[in-house]
Amino acid sequence: MRAISDHHASTIKAATAAAYEAMGGVSRAAEALGVGSSTLTKYASTGGEWGQNFIRFDLAAELDRRTGHPFMLSALQQIVSEDQPTSFGAVTAAAILRLDGVLDDVVRTVALAIEDDHIDAAERQAIRHRIVAAKQYLARLDAMMVGGC
Repeated sequence: MRAISDHHASTIKAATAAAYEAMGGVSRAAEALGVGSSTLTKYASTGGEWGQNFIRFDLAAELDRRTGHPFMLSALQQIVSEDQPTSFGAVTAAAILRLDGVLDDVVRTVALAIEDDHIDAAERQAIRHRIVAAKQYLARLDAMMVGGC
């Protein structure tokens, strides 16, 4: 028996899936990491058979390095930190408004970037940062929905 809660397991799985997406999908991540895509798929799966299989630390570190965003590190920090909330929170009007704000950040950042008909490297980085934040927030909400909120 593992000492990890179902909620913490879903946090790790959501971060793993978000990192794969940032790499361009499971196939691209598998190619970059030198690991079979079927193996990587298991690491992100919340299904019963693979629900307690987690990505190896070396692969998690490499994903964070290659994506330029600390998906896995952030998930681990969230789990071990008592000061940070470890879930989406209750599905309330306030929580949905926070989600709306996160998604609006993505839209505003893209709109500002395309005003001059050109997206430069710094703007791309800012957009990716907002997208990553939105994906993480949505992944936590999705994990709640799968778990039957």
